[in-house]
Amino acid sequence: MSETTEATRDWAREQVHAADFGNALRDRRCELMLRRAAERPAGRLTEVFCNRAELQAAYKFVEGSVSPTAIVASLADATLRGQSETEFLYAVMDGTSLSLTDRTKSKDFGSVGSRTFPTRGLKVIDAIGIDADGTPRGLLDLHMWSRGPRASDSKRARRWRGETETQHWVESIARVGERARDAGVTPWFVIDREGDSAAIFRALERAGGHFTVRTSQKERCCFDGNVRGSILQRMARRPIIGRHFVDVPKGRERRPRVATLDVRIGRLTLDLHQLGARRAPMEVCVVWVHEPRAPRGAEALDWMLFTNRSVRTYDDALAIIESYCHRWRVEDFHRTWKRGRCHVEDTQLRKRDHVVRWATMLAAVALRVERLKLLARTRPDEPATIGLKPIEIEALKAAKRAYFLTRTETVGDDMPSLATAVRWIAQFGGFQGRGDVMPGAVTLGRGLERLLVYAEGFEQGVKQARKRR
Repeated sequence: MSETTEATRDWAREQVHAADFGNALRDRRCELMLRRAAERPAGRLTEVFCNRAELQAAYKFVEGSVSPTAIVASLADATLRGQSETEFLYAVMDGTSLSLTDRTKSKDFGSVGSRTFPTRGLKVIDAIGIDADGTPRGLLDLHMWSRGPRASDSKRARRWRGETETQHWVESIARVGERARDAGVTPWFVIDREGDSAAIFRALERAGGHFTVRTSQKERCCFDGNVRGSILQRMARRPIIGRHFVDVPKGRERRPRVATLDVRIGRLTLDLHQLGARRAPMEVCVVWVHEPRAPRGAEALDWMLFTNRSVRTYDDALAIIESYCHRWRVEDFHRTWKRGRCHVEDTQLRKRDHVVRWATMLAAVALRVERLKLLARTRPDEPATIGLKPIEIEALKAAKRAYFLTRTETVGDDMPSLATAVRWIAQFGGFQGRGDVMPGAVTLGRGLERLLVYAEGFEQGVKQARKRR
């Protein structure tokens, strides 16, 4: 077995270390599927598994009786066991959806987006672990479900029965909190505006740890001491304690820029509703950052952030702002999972549980790609050995000399940095490497796949050369 194969094998074995799938055969099948998906990520099983026996085993697993929750639990255990000795682990949560092929509406999927649209698929809530430096650690939770037909009764009645989307958020938060407690890790939940709900705030309280939630209801009623008013009214009276600069990444209709934000802090008591009881108060610290002068045509940044951490100084506020900035990591993960590299929405599986099992494995692969990409940005000067095997590095240097070397470049015998190695891999995947632009998940993932094949051939060539001596 080549060292390149060993790299994906070791990663896959780590992911199923705590697996409890009923018997050892299922554990080995899951490990093999993760290995192959990491080597050749794709939404369709037939594109990942070239060997007929392996393809048949993969179909047996996704169509079998292993609970999707058990797969997620094993992946989450690997994430939490890999936690470094830090104060906390960010648990960034977000909601999305998978648009899947179901033209005849014969699959057990549901509507996605507006019910007037024909799009069908699955709703998703995920939680990913992020290190303090912003590097993805792995999956913490992944929950998928299909929407049923339009309900005839009121939202209040469905809330009583626990049938709203908010209930899925509450259950996901509870699972992440329980897994973190069992592993002895303090979670720091980071949720965008979907988390601005009384039920979710209560769930975050029960889960323990810290949270940062961006409000979507600035007119929500609150108490500032004994004074009643809206959150916006009370925070507008607070003085600006400093200014902060945030790098805004490029978006679909957004240019990258450095935003200058005014920072205000305060402590307020929210007046939250509670089912079956009177309205219940909840004290939170508030960090309000606002961009007073955005570039022409750009939407100004305006974040009202709630947290249960103490915020007394400007440095405390910066910690909350930094935690919320990590929210973009989950959007990068979604892009890699759905379109950038894994193409999970291309799957042709016909049953919801089958799709969920396979999509969960591809989610772990997508986070592996994102982790390597972010390591090159957060730890660029580290040696390439922290992300690559020695034979991969030697093969990469040989490929660089043979195919991508420019007149002004030289490739020595010393160990390249991780950032340099990642750029070389991305060049293998079609990255042009102009200026200071860092490679994205698409070219990096494509380069990793091509490097795998090249490195195996390179290693065989080395072995043959040694035999001739």
